[in-house]
Amino acid sequence: MRLIKSIFQKSLMAILLGLSLSVCAEVNGDKASAEHLITGSINELSNDKTCDGTGGILAYAETKDYSLYICADPKDFSQPRYYRSVNKNGTTGVKLTAKTYNPNQGNYFEFHNGDYVYMLQIPSENIKNPVLVVEFPDGSGYEQKITRFLINGEMRSPISNK
Repeated sequence: MRLIKSIFQKSLMAILLGLSLSVCAEVNGDKASAEHLITGSINELSNDKTCDGTGGILAYAETKDYSLYICADPKDFSQPRYYRSVNKNGTTGVKLTAKTYNPNQGNYFEFHNGDYVYMLQIPSENIKNPVLVVEFPDGSGYEQKITRFLINGEMRSPISNK
């Protein structure tokens, strides 16, 4: 939990800095780029089968090492239920199911695997440089910057294209 608290403290600092500094965003069609973050629609993944057997892809993110999928609950397509990671080095990724909790925490998705916690921040006006955080049972962990984030159009919009 210490690592997650640290991330949120950093997020708060980013919000405060964002109030005093303007962040440049380059608009390319329907994709926005803010400091190397590319956003768009999950429609770009129309042939992807990673979330087959679930309610479909709700959100998708990429880091330097992972492709991350948040898959919807088959009974409620607007609710996240499954976490799938695909390791870019070819090794087996992680598949998690949220059974007793809601992984949608507003500004991030959170999934548990025993004492491990996976947190995927959702880009927004307040979170311009989202990260994937993995917290280990001993409280240590690591984070990776998200470079691409695609979201279902029915969820709240990521970084505004204004």
